[in-house]
Parts: sequence; structure tokens; C-alpha cells
Amino acid sequence: MSLKNFLSRLGLIKKDKRTLLLDKINKAGYPEKEVFVSVADFFDGNNDIGSIGANIYPDPPSLLQFCETLLAIESNEKTNLILIRIADIEDSEWFYSDMVFINGHYSMPEIKKLFKSLKSDEIYEGLMYDEKPNNIPDKGNGKSYSVWWD
Repeated sequence: MSLKNFLSRLGLIKKDKRTLLLDKINKAGYPEKEVFVSVADFFDGNNDIGSIGANIYPDPPSLLQFCETLLAIESNEKTNLILIRIADIEDSEWFYSDMVFINGHYSMPEIKKLFKSLKSDEIYEGLMYDEKPNNIPDKGNGKSYSVWWD
């Protein structure tokens, strides 16, 4: 064990936000499981514009626009659950996501309208990636959608 890890375990060195989230991602079973994190966790400490919607061209939404839009959707009374999928943990300065999972009392046209400003490539009913187990809690009694960016 390195001195830094030892001191961190003793509480003498505070972990940065990326390291704290990485610990959560690993404890959730990444990469053996599809891991999803909360909107707040994904954006807290994130300054990497390429962490979500990286291939949107032209005029990509800002990181702030992604965060504000997703938090607004999360606070809507029709939303049961909204989570961000962690697709890669090593590609950039922050974690990379290509998909948002949402469960709530929405129709497909409503979901398309909610996410229009974020310029998603596709929206699927249900969970887009379901080959592996995941850490999504009980989804409630609404409909589930996967909002995906290439």
C-alpha cells in the first residue's frame, strides 16, 4: 500500500471528487456490471465537456446545460428515477457516459421533448444495454427509456 493510500485510509488525506466517485463505481461492480450513477454524482466535480454527448456536432450543449436539464427532469414529479451510465472510466479526465436511463410516467413523445435540447442520437424504450447485470434500483411502476448519444 502506498503512503498516500495509507494516509487516506486514516483520514489524513481527503479524496478528490473523482476518486470518491471511482470508489462508488468500483463498489457497484464495474466493469462486470453496467454501472449507473446519480446525476448529482456524475456532475459534482466534473469539468470535462467530453464526458457526455462528446460527438454532438455542431453546437453541442454545454456541460452546464446537460447538468441543469437532467436535474430539472429529475425534479419533475413524473420522474421516478434518472441515472447516468458509466461507459468508460479511463478515457479522459472524468468518466465517460453515452446513455441516460430514465423511468417515469412519460410517453415516448414526452421523453423526446424533454431531451430535445440535449440532442440525443436515439431513444429506446427499456434498458438499452441489458446484457450484463446492473446496479439500477427498483424502477417503480413507470416506463423506462434509454437516451443515447453516439
